[in-house]
Amino acid sequence: MRLPLIVSLAVTSLASAAAPADAPRGTWKHERSMDYFGRTTNTAPPSATLLVRANEVALSASCVARFSTEDYLFSDVFQPLSRQGISEKQLDRFLNRHFNLSLTNTRTVYSLTSSPGNCAGPVLEFLQVGDRLLIPVGITFHSYVKGDGGKPAAAGDVLAAAAPSLVANHSFTPLPMDYDRYYAECRPRILGSAGKPKTTDKCAPAFYPYVADPKSSDALMKLVGNHDYAKGGQEYAGGFSPPFRQKTAATFLVFPPLKQVVLVRVDDFERVRNEERDVMSGVYLSIAGGKVVDQISGCHFNRDYVCLDDGRVVARLLDSGKFQRQ
Repeated sequence: MRLPLIVSLAVTSLASAAAPADAPRGTWKHERSMDYFGRTTNTAPPSATLLVRANEVALSASCVARFSTEDYLFSDVFQPLSRQGISEKQLDRFLNRHFNLSLTNTRTVYSLTSSPGNCAGPVLEFLQVGDRLLIPVGITFHSYVKGDGGKPAAAGDVLAAAAPSLVANHSFTPLPMDYDRYYAECRPRILGSAGKPKTTDKCAPAFYPYVADPKSSDALMKLVGNHDYAKGGQEYAGGFSPPFRQKTAATFLVFPPLKQVVLVRVDDFERVRNEERDVMSGVYLSIAGGKVVDQISGCHFNRDYVCLDDGRVVARLLDSGKFQRQ
């Protein structure tokens, strides 16, 4: 049974029943739209481009929704049609005629478990049929094709600008973040009973914390773990920085990118006993072109990438990756 205002994501494959049902990873570009009665007016797609990762779909840089696997049922996914007496065969004929698609072998549904502020609405389902995606919204359908054979989408596209090569394996923490809640509710889950920070999904959907692992091949973790925060001007970073060299735990959040700029927040949450070293306060890094461009602390970013301290504007993140101080 669907909960009110919760968006669900259904992914359908025409592979054999024995094959595993994998999420349709990659960048998908809008192809065409039409409603069941053949009308093409007022059928704008929910997004011109979709970015699908392992367990989430991004409809924009700030709207990223997570999904889980469920069994597919026609009457559940296509309620607006089934309530009007339209059958699976009738729908299949429509899709064959107008989209050259068939849902005959549909088996799997990926249903959204969360999206910031229900930002993915009014999308209810998302189906994969062969090498294309199909989004039904009520009685309207939108088809998508793989973007340029897997190449980055056109310049200026918000999803291409999200630098998927660097953040493809990371979930975005929505802006603005509530730091007090992050520290009070999420930090204990990051530390666990052992008191050693570890990557966790127990803070989702408000926060998606990661801990930089020196053994990981992840490019973003390498940047966070090898950065010299003290050299960048951060106070009390001497015993913490660079984390991989000092063997300290760098806990970080990844925010929706600003065009080609990736914004992360790094915290020193590791428990320090007997005043062995100072604890570094949290710091924001901007990353572009595969390197750290700038860092700032003492403020928090809003949805417009403006860093505020008690309502006062401190800085703004620029397309270059620089923090423009006020």
